Amino acid sequence: MKKFINRWRQARIARLRPCPLPKVLALPENGRVLVFAPHQDDETIGCGGTLALLRQRGCEIKVVFVTDGGGAGSLPEGTVAVRKKEAIAALAVLGIGDIVFLDEPDGHFRNTPEFERKIMAMLDQFHPDWLFMPSVLDYHRDHVAAGQAICACWRSWQGTARAFFYEIWSPLPATWIVDISSAAELKRSALSRYELPLAHCDYLSASMGLAAYRGLYLAGNGQSGFAEAFVEAEKDGIWRGMPERLLTLRTYVEKLLKP
Repeated sequence: MKKFINRWRQARIARLRPCPLPKVLALPENGRVLVFAPHQDDETIGCGGTLALLRQRGCEIKVVFVTDGGGAGSLPEGTVAVRKKEAIAALAVLGIGDIVFLDEPDGHFRNTPEFERKIMAMLDQFHPDWLFMPSVLDYHRDHVAAGQAICACWRSWQGTARAFFYEIWSPLPATWIVDISSAAELKRSALSRYELPLAHCDYLSASMGLAAYRGLYLAGNGQSGFAEAFVEAEKDGIWRGMPERLLTLRTYVEKLLKP
């Protein structure tokens, strides 16, 4: 039996393409784009360059911040107001002014029927063509919880928006990339507006470094530069059951990382 399973596994591996690379995503013009970010700065880290390019192509963009950014009580008093102000400034650099703050508890976000009603209402009212949400494989629990909840709402919604997961603290097995080389300085400038978190961690360099690494995928087109990576979700087909598998993988990783 073991020999049979081994031969079956080897046959599957032999049928794999030598090195499949994510495709370059063509951006729409004059579309409607809805972005969900667990915390203030996640949107710029994960897809800031892409959002800048979408604005340049005439897209209407709404950014929804899920939590209040208060740091689960670990940050000084007044942090919530500061992070909201920084988010407004960062998104202004990207050309975005339509912003919603849901003020869920930072560090303790849990999906609820009320939260799902809010998300469904936004989907119905804004009726996006594209949807961006945080990776369900991310290391931060809020990111996982928000991504799972928003994806579930999108899957039950009757609209036809394409949905994409973006990466923040954990790289994704990318299926699409966006060449953000022409918007790299806008992304850098927007990130620099988040002075409070940058005082604790130089994730500006880390984020731009990840974008440079993702830019290696552009070499196949005779280019190089900066890129952002995404995984596209589906409502059926091969995607069916995938959210549960991704959560299982995320849980497995956490078990391996426990001391």
